[in-house]
Amino acid sequence: MDTPTTDDFPGPGNANENGWGNEDAERAETSKEALGKLKTSAAETASHLKNAAASVSSDAKDYAGSVAADAAGAFKEAVESNKTAGADAIANIAHSVKDAADGIEKQSPQVASMVRTAAEGVERISTDIRDRNVGELLDSVTKFAQRQPAAFFGIGILAGVFLTRIMRSSDRS
Repeated sequence: MDTPTTDDFPGPGNANENGWGNEDAERAETSKEALGKLKTSAAETASHLKNAAASVSSDAKDYAGSVAADAAGAFKEAVESNKTAGADAIANIAHSVKDAADGIEKQSPQVASMVRTAAEGVERISTDIRDRNVGELLDSVTKFAQRQPAAFFGIGILAGVFLTRIMRSSDRS
């Protein structure tokens, strides 16, 4: 059986203050340095990823905002265009009603006067629609519906009947 010698155990001559050999101490120090570098590198990478994610998020928000603004602008343009076309159609109806009033003037001047007055009211509505923006028009309609719900409901029914007749007559053409 071999008996261990003093060279087999760390002693004051071949160990550092931790009780480790010099080679082990150097490896531990190298490992600590590598671990420190790894931690620093990981922190920098995380920081870069965070900045990249924030940038992508910001770009996406900007793009979404731009698309939404473009869509809102296109919608507003379409609504304004249709609003003007609707106001023109109402004005044409008012002119036709005035022409009809002129035609019945000789037979019934009182009825012609009432029809003409109604046509002038329709013309004022047409001008009001043309001159106001969509938000103001919706606000006015909402206030009218709150003040006069029965009248609002009746006008809705008349408008539905009128639009149905127009659609049916255009289908026959």
